[in-house]
Amino acid sequence: MEIKIKNLEHIYMPKTPFEHKALENINIHIKTGQFVAIIGHTGSGKSTIVQHINGLLKPTTGSVQVGDVLIVANKKSKQLKQLRQTVGMVFQYPEHQLFDETVEKDIAFGAINFGIDKVEALKRVKDILPLVKLDESVLQKSPFELSGGQKRRVAIAGVLASKPRILVLDEPTAGLDPIGRKQIMELFLSLHKEEKLTTVLVTHNMEFAAMYADLVVVMDKGKVFMQGSPEKIFTSREQLNKIGLDVPQTVQLAIMLEKKFRVKLPSNLFTNELLADAIAQLLIGEV
Repeated sequence: MEIKIKNLEHIYMPKTPFEHKALENINIHIKTGQFVAIIGHTGSGKSTIVQHINGLLKPTTGSVQVGDVLIVANKKSKQLKQLRQTVGMVFQYPEHQLFDETVEKDIAFGAINFGIDKVEALKRVKDILPLVKLDESVLQKSPFELSGGQKRRVAIAGVLASKPRILVLDEPTAGLDPIGRKQIMELFLSLHKEEKLTTVLVTHNMEFAAMYADLVVVMDKGKVFMQGSPEKIFTSREQLNKIGLDVPQTVQLAIMLEKKFRVKLPSNLFTNELLADAIAQLLIGEV
């Protein structure tokens, strides 16, 4: 599902002493099926953008179009419920939102709240479990009996039960160890491909942006600083350095190797595996 953000501006607490312009002249076009990463420092406007995608925030000026739903500044939208069913939001620490007495009821809650028949919602629960790598044996357990990783998967399953076509991930790996972060991101990539979703990831992690995204949007002080493919963004190290960001560590090492050996390496060395292959070729003199 396509997302078009045009001339978006958002001001918090307008006409008060605490007025703050969080977004200014944002223009982003996300095509159906794209995996988009939005990166930038804390306070750059990343989370404010994605909260407009499902109507949690409304534009001060400009518009946000998600599929056929158009949200325009100063106009009421009657389609917010439809929009929020279409756009699934996974926030930081989503497991903190678990509350029901069993895993089954917790996962089904969102779908039932959107008007899905209870029998259908419970069927969806069982269908979703394999997607989030959980076994049916957890269904009748309290979600609070589960491990941290299992709780997060239950929370993600609850979002998926409404069958969203767009998945918005706002720092979804916060608080996880390196292995847990990789497992969760691989889960989202798998869901993105298998369910043919449009995915928007808000992250501080340059490696995730480089590895998973088709389009990277760089935010700085409420404005779009740069946007383009990972190759375009992460070959612009000087530009990123101007706003206090840097390229992924694998790219940093590749740049060092290029200077040391006076060679040209591929621009898309975003994983350890790709970098290791390039180094191996360098060592045998094939680069």
